[in-house]
Amino acid sequence: MTMPDLSFAQLDIRLRDIPDGPSEILNTPKPYRILNYIGWAGAVTTLLPFVLVRLMTPAMWMITMAQVGFAILLVAWLPMLVRSYGILGWTLWRWREDQVKQLDHDHPHFHAIVVWLSGFSFEALAEHRRTAQLAQRQLSAKLGLLAGGVDRLGILPVLAAVYLFLRNWKDLLSMPGWQMMLGLFLVLLYLIITAGTLMRIRLQLYDTLLSDALERKDVVAKQCQ
Repeated sequence: MTMPDLSFAQLDIRLRDIPDGPSEILNTPKPYRILNYIGWAGAVTTLLPFVLVRLMTPAMWMITMAQVGFAILLVAWLPMLVRSYGILGWTLWRWREDQVKQLDHDHPHFHAIVVWLSGFSFEALAEHRRTAQLAQRQLSAKLGLLAGGVDRLGILPVLAAVYLFLRNWKDLLSMPGWQMMLGLFLVLLYLIITAGTLMRIRLQLYDTLLSDALERKDVVAKQCQ
């Protein structure tokens, strides 16, 4: 029976089928995901008056709308922020034990994927590895062009944006346009960098698994000689 052609879609399906194991605590529970959506709704509600004030006559209801939206944003996102830093502290406190458990859990699953990959031809594996490596270099270049070294600041850009809105809390509509644009840019920049970092981690995993499969095929070929 002929094996189907290797594809990143097949590889990704096998990776998604791996159980989370001890690191399941890092997954966002459903209630927090709902709060995240509510927070985004609050963010849109906060920003909408800044658009309306340029299209309509300024009114007090716009200020109220922006304040209510910003309050919803803070209330909805605060639990996730507290949970994130709580998990960070917990993982730093128990990093050795949790890391060992997670590695023991992941090893057989990744080994099974490497064995599966080694069933494909050397040329297919090498071609897909080159594709993953090229995608990594392109992604790094794009993120570097867009953000420079801002990705090392973590959540600080978002905190800076929140500060800009808080200091103008009493009269949000009088907030200088450049500060509003800067706050929006910092939030969007953080989201783009977060998405790019997750993409880069995924590509590195593809590269590692394909490289391990190539090494395994090379070892088997030498043993058969």
